[in-house]
Amino acid sequence: MSSDNQSHASIWTGNINPQAFFHEKVQEAQSRQGINLTENVEFYIVNLLCDYVRVDNQRISDDCLALILKKALESQKGEQIFLYKKLADTALYFSGFFQEYFNRKCFDISYYMMMGEGAYGQLSNLMRKRSGSEAAMSEIYGEMATSFETAVDILTDVSENTSGFESERSTLSLYDAWLSTTSKKLAKDLNKRGINPVRVSKKAVQ
Repeated sequence: MSSDNQSHASIWTGNINPQAFFHEKVQEAQSRQGINLTENVEFYIVNLLCDYVRVDNQRISDDCLALILKKALESQKGEQIFLYKKLADTALYFSGFFQEYFNRKCFDISYYMMMGEGAYGQLSNLMRKRSGSEAAMSEIYGEMATSFETAVDILTDVSENTSGFESERSTLSLYDAWLSTTSKKLAKDLNKRGINPVRVSKKAVQ
């Protein structure tokens, strides 16, 4: 993960406000992808990116999400909220920003996406009956759960357009990621390379 993290960090070469920078990049990504995020989802993605600017030197192990989930299931409600958020945010960030990471692993991106979507759903449920700002966060987490795949596409677009990742990524890597996600964005990227991706049923393979 070190080379990917270095490319992410390399965009901070001047006196740039991360909030303004990522807000602009997320809006540009929506325009390129023909996506209109809700205000809540856009706000959350921008803040997620700003948060990870400060922690992008941390390493994530293969079993990290499973361990976080196990601890969350065994914890009290207050600790569960913290752990599910950590799980969901980690899954979303890696699913969108570091898709090449999964080429070297025994699991694919769909595992992270499933874990992240489920964790945001759990957060929404845990905070639904609370009052004030926490109740508002329940609504935001619910939107993140239902919009998880779209959020991944936006993060992937931001990654490509801040690090030059798109030009370096192999067609096979794009296709493998598309097979796991059926992402509309990845399908468009493959179309640009003259490929119309088709999902082949594993049941047809004898």
